[in-house]
Amino acid sequence: MKTIESGQVSRRSFLGRAGAVSAAGVVAAGAINPAAAFAGSRMRTYKGKYAIDSHRVIDGFMAAPRGKTGLDVVVVVSETGKLDAAAEATARRYAASGWIAIAPDLAATYGKAGDKQAMVAALTRDLPRLKRLSHSSGKVAVVAA
Repeated sequence: MKTIESGQVSRRSFLGRAGAVSAAGVVAAGAINPAAAFAGSRMRTYKGKYAIDSHRVIDGFMAAPRGKTGLDVVVVVSETGKLDAAAEATARRYAASGWIAIAPDLAATYGKAGDKQAMVAALTRDLPRLKRLSHSSGKVAVVAA
């Protein structure tokens, strides 16, 4: 095998360097946005409208561990009733701990109900539907962001 100076590289050294470069990319992505680096590998996330059954569509953010079933569901309600960064971060933390986390935008989903108290009451009526999500264990908890 020729030396590196002449332009030839052994397969072993090439793969070793390629691994170092890809590891550096993962570390750099984590330094820029640690949640995004984690989400890409072990968590699935969705932001937008999603149907919890054939009768209700919720607008908001959902996060869950990738490839797991039988998980408890947690509903993260923000202080304002709208979807914000704090609610998304709380949902990501719960998903990282093994929950299906849903952070609904109460204003967009239940806006016709009026004030926040009426929107939370409407959400409470939908909690039994969340027990029947496809990957859930049937347990639902509600927390504040």
